[in-house]
Amino acid sequence: MNRGKMTAAVLLAMLLTLFVLCACADDIIVSSATLDLDRLPQVQAREDSHILVAYFSTNDTIRAVAMAAADVLEGDLFEIVPAESYSEEDLNYRMPGNRAGEEQRRNARPEIVFLPEHMEQYDTILLGYPIWGGHAPNILYTFLESIGPKHVTILPFCTSNMTGPGTSAVNMQTVTDASVTWLPAERIANHATEDDLRAWAQSLVTKVTDVKESGEMQLKIGDTEVSVVWEDNDAVRELKRMAAEQQLSVEMSMYGGFEQVGPLGVSLPRDDHQITTVSGDIVLYSGNQIVIFYGSNAWAYTRLGHIEDQTPSDMRKLLGDRDVTITLRMDGQ
Repeated sequence: MNRGKMTAAVLLAMLLTLFVLCACADDIIVSSATLDLDRLPQVQAREDSHILVAYFSTNDTIRAVAMAAADVLEGDLFEIVPAESYSEEDLNYRMPGNRAGEEQRRNARPEIVFLPEHMEQYDTILLGYPIWGGHAPNILYTFLESIGPKHVTILPFCTSNMTGPGTSAVNMQTVTDASVTWLPAERIANHATEDDLRAWAQSLVTKVTDVKESGEMQLKIGDTEVSVVWEDNDAVRELKRMAAEQQLSVEMSMYGGFEQVGPLGVSLPRDDHQITTVSGDIVLYSGNQIVIFYGSNAWAYTRLGHIEDQTPSDMRKLLGDRDVTITLRMDGQ
């Protein structure tokens, strides 16, 4: 697996040269590796990354873009390597019977040397590729079919002199499971400026964050999943971010005959106000404890949400006779 740590500053300084070279075209694909990436600082593997930047490239243009994305997002980098490499003749669409065209005509699945390790740890995949004859290379289908049923979001991107992604990403969606979420494909032009590339790389941070925070957060009390209307505040947004990274489990304890309280292990943003709670309210106490009420209390809390599908009697049955464990997860986990 080709992984490395590279500063965005080094990459962005080199990419102006790279993007004037041809990454892909409708008629001829020409390998134009002019930058020895092995001479640049190499990235360290990250054991806890949830983002994978996977790419297939016959030149250094897409490879450099993928490295820039992995650096900005602190993701893992994976090169999709064909078991049989492609020559310039293989990619010449003016040559009858060229390999790339034949693979598309036969809907082939070119073999990949190896697949990513620990695929289960990733919830977001950036997928980079050239456009060959108006389509994504068939080796991308080999990679995508290896994912199987998995709740993951894919952000496809391609580099091109003239053409955009077209239907390449839409076509690739047909071979992935319904549990996979696809975002619209993006094209990075070979003549992009340094400012263009910087803006694109930074936009990825926003897109990945939006994907992780856009879903609903689910709450389970013991074995009972309850419906919650969550507040729109910084504390809930941070709680969602944590739950998107991994499912949260909190050991709760009965207190005062009207609530259960449990430690979050971290401090969330506070906006405490004096309130009188009712059964079903969920609040943040002291910035680092979550409290669920089956009775009422007056204190300074930060509101987190309210359980809307349980009566006071139901809440007392869930919380009133024993300590419980609650779990918080995002949709799709």
